Amino acid sequence: MNMQADSSDASVIAYSREMGLTHADFWRLLPRAMGKQPYTLNGDTVQTTVDTGTLEITLGPPEERRIALLRLPYSVVSFRFVGVDEVQQLAFKAHFDLHFQRGGG
Repeated sequence: MNMQADSSDASVIAYSREMGLTHADFWRLLPRAMGKQPYTLNGDTVQTTVDTGTLEITLGPPEERRIALLRLPYSVVSFRFVGVDEVQQLAFKAHFDLHFQRGGG
């Protein structure tokens, strides 16, 4: 996971990570991962509010890792929290990750 702070604004928490799934899987699992959190979609970007701040999730282009004849899909997913305190950011991340780790089951 690549985590960085935006030097122009201390209230920004931004990071990216590879998620081993197709775009179809991401969009299928997203509603459960977001829970009761209302969100809007704009292309490959999800926007929502978290507590008193905002979150933007951007799904990168589909990529593929090849190992011999095996092909594993993945995409880089970027998260950008603005005005969200660390406790709320970590709570959101834990809920979001839980639903992607178990495949939304």
